[in-house]
Amino acid sequence: MQQSISTGVNVANPHLSVDPDLFPVIEWSGVKVITTAMLATGYETDEVNIRKNLSSNQERFEEGKHYFLLTGSDLKEFKDRVTFGNSVGKRAKSITLWTEKGAARMSKIIDTDKAWSFFEKLEDSYFRPQPSAALPLSYEQALEDLLTKVKENRILTEQRDAAIQTKAWIGEKREATAMATASAEKRKANALANKLGECKKHATIKAVQRVTGEKFSHWPMKKWCAANGLTPKDVPDETYGTVKSWPAEAWKAVNEINLKSLF
Repeated sequence: MQQSISTGVNVANPHLSVDPDLFPVIEWSGVKVITTAMLATGYETDEVNIRKNLSSNQERFEEGKHYFLLTGSDLKEFKDRVTFGNSVGKRAKSITLWTEKGAARMSKIIDTDKAWSFFEKLEDSYFRPQPSAALPLSYEQALEDLLTKVKENRILTEQRDAAIQTKAWIGEKREATAMATASAEKRKANALANKLGECKKHATIKAVQRVTGEKFSHWPMKKWCAANGLTPKDVPDETYGTVKSWPAEAWKAVNEINLKSLF
């Protein structure tokens, strides 16, 4: 297929100008297109970033609709026809040409004031120059433009809603993870307290005295436990090796101490 590549202005290097009014007009398959170099310059980024954005968002771009990837004979024809200097490297194995829809979608992904502003200029002066008063848009053209904008807005809304849902899901997952971690730490603390005789089920005399500041004897609780069929626990002690940790029932009955209130 014979492709058209016309140049309204012969520009030695597209990086020297970011004015869409001065861009050479390039057409491929009957569609106005713009090179990645021009797009990167206008959006104030680099070609590597443009290519990465295309690669990581491939599902949002359709070849032939949003861009053309030229290789082989098509690339050779493009190199032979363009007249603006270094737009394609001599050893380049491919080149990506962006349609209006592709350039619009890339500006939304880059999402900077410069990118949005530059695409508006592209839209008005390169892809769709404003018609003169003598040549108003036909009803069909106006309807097609409106339909295009409605579709683009719907896609943006769907993408925004998906992002909000994803953000909410991540927040819920982080909260659940934090709660699970806190619960695990709480269980560890309770297990350690139980092991050391400082919990609501049993406690050593030393532990209760440290909290209350009062003195207690083990003999009354030993007698009460023997009479009521309860047995104190042996827990580690840095002074004696092990000491008795007396049941909460014994503390309550003998000393009127409620371990739940202390620990």
